[in-house]
Amino acid sequence: MREIRVAILGATGLVGQKILEVLQDRNTPVANMVPLATEGQGRSIRFRDQSIAVESVEDMNWNRVDVAFFAASSEASAFHAPRATAAGVTVVDKSSHFRMDPEVPLVVPEVNADAIGDSKLIASPNCSTIQMVVALNPIRVHYGLKRVLVSTYQAVSGTGREAMTTLRQESLAMLDGRPVTPSTYSQPIGFNVLAYCDKFGDLDFTGEEWKLTRETRKIFSQAIAVSATAVRVPVYVGHAESVYIETETPFTIAEIRELLRRSPSVKVVDDPGQGMVPTPLQAQDQDLVLVGRIRQDPFEPHGLHLFVVADNLRKGAATNAVQIIESLSDRF
Repeated sequence: MREIRVAILGATGLVGQKILEVLQDRNTPVANMVPLATEGQGRSIRFRDQSIAVESVEDMNWNRVDVAFFAASSEASAFHAPRATAAGVTVVDKSSHFRMDPEVPLVVPEVNADAIGDSKLIASPNCSTIQMVVALNPIRVHYGLKRVLVSTYQAVSGTGREAMTTLRQESLAMLDGRPVTPSTYSQPIGFNVLAYCDKFGDLDFTGEEWKLTRETRKIFSQAIAVSATAVRVPVYVGHAESVYIETETPFTIAEIRELLRRSPSVKVVDDPGQGMVPTPLQAQDQDLVLVGRIRQDPFEPHGLHLFVVADNLRKGAATNAVQIIESLSDRF
């Protein structure tokens, strides 16, 4: 890949900042960086020891860049992404706006990089979807998938920086015995568990739960039965998922462990005798998906239980977006 000219819309946000970090960590050949914002321009970001002023996306001349990462609102993506692609820019969009558009590929490079084709606009899935499909895809390829049941335990950073502040403030208040008035969520998140993420929708499943269902089916190009319960937990960074699957063909646990050990972006963390299991703290600042608690269901021979953990800001957002561009090295 030659050096590329990069823009990041939402460069001062949590995901935008992680994209900058990942580009540096992975030594992506960036010729120049254009940080953008829908508001808040006048601030600056740091990239490779340089301070760069944030510009307004409204004034952006898209001919200045080759690649644009969109890490802002769905509304911003809907308005600005078509303008960027019309100028020949390859756009990787982290918002939900284009994910279910049949004309836009929804991509996790370890799973379906070939879906990109010659598309200039590529959608990156929801964070909880990314880690799950990375863990499940090798099993799907080798044994087939009939059904997936997943319960997520999602960090507050998935909501944004404000939620991380809320968790800290509420936790401190509770430790001091002070009353807590919920702010970011309808109920306190400090020392609490909220049995939903996002707004309730069809059949009383939330938007986050439907994303896991619909995005997984689109990425796999397969109408797999996927049902989800998405839960918010008092953790800063790192989503965890308890995943139960039913395969089409028989397997052994030894085969599954060895298959996962050889799979891209997966790290097996599974030693029951030593109490070694994946945790959000282990996953933080990593680009790997940690998988443990690998068990055959005692009542269903084709049933398999997994516990899947990843850094939702890195692998679940920034890293996946950067990997999409890396997979297009022949384009640049």
